[in-house]
Amino acid sequence: MNLSPNFTLEELVFSEVALRKGLDNVPSMTQAACLATLCHTLLEPARELLGAPLRIHSGYRSPAVNDAVGGSVTSAHMDGLAADFVPVDLPLLNAFHALRTSQLPLDQIIQECGPTGWIHIAIAVPGATPRRQALIATGRPGNWRYERVL
Repeated sequence: MNLSPNFTLEELVFSEVALRKGLDNVPSMTQAACLATLCHTLLEPARELLGAPLRIHSGYRSPAVNDAVGGSVTSAHMDGLAADFVPVDLPLLNAFHALRTSQLPLDQIIQECGPTGWIHIAIAVPGATPRRQALIATGRPGNWRYERVL
């Protein structure tokens, strides 16, 4: 099922951890609608701004999957409001800085795990003003250290 021209529901709910551990990772209708909004509001515009396809590493996570990957107990992934991705053939840090300085309505953007990691991008909860919070995370799941980027 297409959520937008370049993103499908299947890629935004796929989880190797869920498959390995036999965990349910099916979003509700509300969470799927949030994923569609995420695609239209941030992922499609980010793809266009960067001029590169985005390889999704993590989109929606059920609470069980989020716990299994060491995600935050307040993770926007569980509401369908966030995705982790890598831009294809584009340096990660360049993409991070281009996105964080853009006019996209980012609630949060995090460059995680150094230059070979991924970018976490999130929209605000419906009705809230985006915080435009930019962070660089080092460490590992369950033990992240965050540094704010101005």
